[in-house]
Amino acid sequence: MTVQIEIVSYEGVDRRFLAQVRAWANEVLEKSNLLSTPPYMLITIWKNNEELLDFYRNEKEALGVVTGEEIEFLATHEAWRGYPRVHISQERIEGISASVIQGVLHHEIGHTLLHGSPEFYEFHFTNRLQEAGLPKGIDLQVLQQCVYFLSIAIKDWDVVKWLSELGLGYGQQALLEYLMIDTEEEQQVWDIARNSPIHIRIAIAAFLKIILPIEAMISVAFEGAQNLKGRWYEAYSWLSERERTGLFRLCKKIAEYEGRIFQERLEYGALQLITEPFN
Repeated sequence: MTVQIEIVSYEGVDRRFLAQVRAWANEVLEKSNLLSTPPYMLITIWKNNEELLDFYRNEKEALGVVTGEEIEFLATHEAWRGYPRVHISQERIEGISASVIQGVLHHEIGHTLLHGSPEFYEFHFTNRLQEAGLPKGIDLQVLQQCVYFLSIAIKDWDVVKWLSELGLGYGQQALLEYLMIDTEEEQQVWDIARNSPIHIRIAIAAFLKIILPIEAMISVAFEGAQNLKGRWYEAYSWLSERERTGLFRLCKKIAEYEGRIFQERLEYGALQLITEPFN
């Protein structure tokens, strides 16, 4: 099935950049081995972070969507309107190398193909999850944050593994290396959260965004994946051995549920996150 790509941008955007975005998107589409793909995807290039953030706030209010602030990512994807959309803020990617931006585009196009329907953006806070969280002091608000971050990590596992299998893992390697350049802010968050049995769960869920994709690359024997894991250990050397062990133990458990449907994987991962000891 041919995917129709529409690219919308603000007035005055560099046309060469738009052409490059389309070329990077086509790199994924041309290699795709999927039997079923969405017939249409929309890529929007926003001038700055403020315009993108306003768009997200308006969409969330109109559709009743509850998630975190997506502005922190280099690019984002969603399917709230029933079809896949990718969003890029030109301001956000300014000064970033082409190889990293290429990896970002490959990544987001991968999401549109693998996760291009609303089911991947709907979160079920079941009685089972809420009952598991209550003895730990995890209320619905904290549970929502944990599940949201877990959903990102699990979908990133899918995308990075799939792209690596297609021979496009080099872009994901460049992206992951970029994300590990500076972890000072994460260390500050962790230093605060590690003494709280509640907030540590949110931090762990957020940290999986890098660890799970690395493990996905290792699972398909991508060349350089073990070096990436070594880089992760260096970048996060401020974690204790117990904390690192707990993170990778959670990764392994989530990976074991890979063959299940997304909602089952998400609920299982959330249960492990709630019940596993990490500190």
